[in-house]
Amino acid sequence: MIAQLPKDIFKKGLQLVERITGKNVVLPILNNVLLSAKDSFLKLVTTDLEIAIQHFVLAKIEKEGEITVPAKVISNFVSYVPENNLTLQSEKGKLKISGETYQTEIKGLEPKDFPIIPKIEKNEFVEVNPSVFTEGIMQVIDFCAVTQTRPELSGVYFSFNKNECKIVATDSFRLAEKTLFFEKPQETIKKEVSLILPRNAAREVVNLFQDAISKIKVYFSPNQILFESYFADIDHPQTQLISRLIEGEFPAYQEIIPKESKTNLVLSRDQFIDYLKATSIFAGRGNEVKIGVLPKKNEVEIFSENAEVGSGRFRMPAQIEGEKVEVCFNYKFLLEGINKIKTSEIFIGLNGEEGPAIVKAPSDTDFIYIVMPIKPT
Repeated sequence: MIAQLPKDIFKKGLQLVERITGKNVVLPILNNVLLSAKDSFLKLVTTDLEIAIQHFVLAKIEKEGEITVPAKVISNFVSYVPENNLTLQSEKGKLKISGETYQTEIKGLEPKDFPIIPKIEKNEFVEVNPSVFTEGIMQVIDFCAVTQTRPELSGVYFSFNKNECKIVATDSFRLAEKTLFFEKPQETIKKEVSLILPRNAAREVVNLFQDAISKIKVYFSPNQILFESYFADIDHPQTQLISRLIEGEFPAYQEIIPKESKTNLVLSRDQFIDYLKATSIFAGRGNEVKIGVLPKKNEVEIFSENAEVGSGRFRMPAQIEGEKVEVCFNYKFLLEGINKIKTSEIFIGLNGEEGPAIVKAPSDTDFIYIVMPIKPT
């Protein structure tokens, strides 16, 4: 292999793919990046056996070939190279990197030992806006469960149809759902497609594609999924992420989303957050904070008490419809959901002391957050 290319685009490509390497001591090949020169592209490939990332960079290919080298080593070295033009040459299991004022050799491993990256048939797919899609993932991903006993809760659930995509995560104590509407119907989807993407893979989708300049294509297969972006001016893939899917059935979460609430509140987001944080100083081990609704006064009371520390109590105005109620929440769970909403006001729908509460923007149903009350300790 002999390839010439600018340092900047090579460095950026290495930074994209090396994130999933460097963590495997049993299989050292997984800490390597596979460099493959063919046609007018240098392809960079890494995998941890759950996720595979492939990134293409334009290069002058004088001789086709491939080699694998430690991803961290080559990435660190390229960061310090003073010149912008690189020449890469593989020879006898080593990669030579040279310029006008330097030359180095990095020991590699045989490309034949690198895991085979699965091929996904490009039949059924959707096209999504990269910034909107990745922002939707970011709104829900923090609510995945950290568990081995229920793997179906440890990933992000996606449901695609011709007109929309729903992105959902839950740990059984709270749940977040984001709905994205396509700009035009996706005619390539024959029927609704549902899947569970591992949390780590979902994070890499955000890292890889949030700044993509072209639409992302999402291809489906029974056990795997492919996310793919393209060059701006070339009809060729630029970055691809292939991930396995989590087996199992995601809970029928729609059944726990309240169709209506017994008590509805609309109140200032920032003021409620400030009072919630202040009151949480006096929360006990269960992080419990009580929310009291006073319809006759159009006020909401936030309070907490701890025998060892003291107590805190705040009142604030609110638009209230429904009955008087007092509900206890884990303040961290409540706060984490509210932080995903960026409007000046928030809507909170309460369903008694034990029913699920819904949090959303007052005039927006694209994102909803469900949190269960707790019994005070």
